[in-house]
Amino acid sequence: KMTNFEIYNAAMSLMNVLNDPEQRFPVKVNFYMQKNKSTLFALAQDIDNARLEIIKNYGTISDEDESQYLIDADKVEVAQKELNDLFNLEQEVNIYKVDIDSLPDDISLTAGQMEALLFMIN
Repeated sequence: KMTNFEIYNAAMSLMNVLNDPEQRFPVKVNFYMQKNKSTLFALAQDIDNARLEIIKNYGTISDEDESQYLIDADKVEVAQKELNDLFNLEQEVNIYKVDIDSLPDDISLTAGQMEALLFMIN
């Protein structure tokens, strides 16, 4: 199980790792990363749509920037509670995992890249 917060962060982090043209992974690791990215990104889009609905429900469109919503001070607390509730929800997520031994001994990962992969390493 993963919370929506974990799903959203894992999707964004994994996307960043996969967009790094300098980083190469073994075929199995790369394949599982791609599968996990597809799963997590679809869920993250659903989460983001729900987040936007909450914002639209409590906010009004900014006069200056029509893509930005402003939430009145008297509605911020209830909107934040709903957002927190959304991000704390748990979902069953089928994550493809790899053994740490699947990574080459000479692999060089940044702290951010390693953090992005931790959820899928046994």
